[in-house]
Amino acid sequence: MSRFGIRKKLKSALGFGKGPEITTRSITFVLPDGTERTLEVEQHYSLLMAADAHGITISTGRRAGGTCPDGKCGLCRVQILDGTGLSEMKTFEDDTIEAHVRGDPHEGRPRKPGPPRLDNHRLGCHTKVREGGARIQIEALFDPDSIKGEAE
Repeated sequence: MSRFGIRKKLKSALGFGKGPEITTRSITFVLPDGTERTLEVEQHYSLLMAADAHGITISTGRRAGGTCPDGKCGLCRVQILDGTGLSEMKTFEDDTIEAHVRGDPHEGRPRKPGPPRLDNHRLGCHTKVREGGARIQIEALFDPDSIKGEAE
């Protein structure tokens, strides 16, 4: 056994090196086909991270899924059916949704105006899970076939 393995065993036996206890909360995602999945997700995760941790990849418009580098694309829009336990909307998130609806350029590229905004729209990358009980309608899932190249 290496010296690092011995050190790890000693720290474990003495109770050192244990990370903080992970707190989970129960939230429900309603998928585009109407299927509901109630999941235990880590507190303080964004809806985008929480869904992705359970194999539900919310469509973001990014080529390989995931978030945009600046959090301003506005493409991970979800509908909040029950906002119990979710973070409050900040001005930055509100401005990002409005910019997407108007079709303001993003990352130096022009874009078409997005779909109209509903009162219950939020961005999955900005909305954090604080407590349990929320119900979220996912409008679109990431389609892995959209990034496949030409067949040879």
